[in-house]
Amino acid sequence: MAAPKRKAPRAVKRRAPIPTSLSDFLAEKRGAGEENFLGTVRTHIVQKNKADDSRRQDIIHPSEMVKSDWCPKATFLRITTGIHHKQSFGFQSLNIFDTGHESHRKWQNRAWDIGWLEGKFRCLHCTHRWWDKSPANCPSCGSPALEYAEVPLSCEASHLIAGHSDGMLTPAHSLLEIKTVGEGTVRFEEPERLAKYKVTLPDGSHMVDLAAMWSSIKVPFPSHIRQGQIYLWMARERQLDVDRMTFVYESKFNQDVKQFTVRYNPAIIGELLDAALDIKDRIHAKKDAPECVNGDVCKQCKPYQETTDAEEAPRRGRRETLVEDDAEAQPERAEGEKPSRGRSPRSAGQADGTRRRQPDGAVRRADQVGGVRRNTARSSGSRREGR
Repeated sequence: MAAPKRKAPRAVKRRAPIPTSLSDFLAEKRGAGEENFLGTVRTHIVQKNKADDSRRQDIIHPSEMVKSDWCPKATFLRITTGIHHKQSFGFQSLNIFDTGHESHRKWQNRAWDIGWLEGKFRCLHCTHRWWDKSPANCPSCGSPALEYAEVPLSCEASHLIAGHSDGMLTPAHSLLEIKTVGEGTVRFEEPERLAKYKVTLPDGSHMVDLAAMWSSIKVPFPSHIRQGQIYLWMARERQLDVDRMTFVYESKFNQDVKQFTVRYNPAIIGELLDAALDIKDRIHAKKDAPECVNGDVCKQCKPYQETTDAEEAPRRGRRETLVEDDAEAQPERAEGEKPSRGRSPRSAGQADGTRRRQPDGAVRRADQVGGVRRNTARSSGSRREGR
């Protein structure tokens, strides 16, 4: 009787030894085909930002106007050529921006919870948009899944300016701006303050006394004030019943919070509005660009002198009409939008006493903002998603 055939033994795959300590585990090298989550996210976020062209380039943004080195010539060329020399941001900067967006959503949710939040809302089910104050359900389909679309503001017909305020606090007759403040914020806004609280360590290195620096902030930064005044001016042009801006500052290093309230003062932004009006008039009359205010050619307008239409295509989705009729520039008044409250209307061409006034103090960049989504079917502690 023949002996039964035996199968050849399987080749045993040799595996790397299991690390026996935390240090060995952390030092273990990944395999060549193993996916790197953080590296993949970094690449995705940076590439996504580069491809994002959703920001309108046919208007003047308040955030650019409040910079200390704002060049109206560069803004004019961006609008008239349709070419946007977009600034590149690395992953760390984009991560900082996203942290700011999360803070905006958090404070907007809190204002929503206490019934103070007014503005535009959007239903995530039927996409209905309407003006309301802290609604619980969509008036069109009854869905509790709502998104706060902030407070859209526009004075395109008169000055070609448009933007969004973070919120409107109806009981306080105030707009709302939320700012996250860290070492980088102070370095950009008030470098002299950062230098004041820099400490030299025994080994010669330096660090910033963050607690002392945070305690020293008693008023909003000049660029934030300037941006808030532009939003207030646009809100009052649209007959919204607001006369002040509420700033919520949240510390990035310990989450402490401060509130500042600044009343409307059009004298602060008079010169900026004059510059915007000049840009709009030059575009309408097809005149040449204004002179560069930062010298012969600054870093903002220089790229437009070096770029030809063949080198860079116009921004996708650019609107055909740059100057609108006043009726078209009025904010859409959807179903349920609250009317103006006791304020007499003004002409959109009037700057509410803002012309030929000298602005005060240096101003710089203002933070980006985001929206907030909330499913009101759950309790106040329900899951909320960022846009």
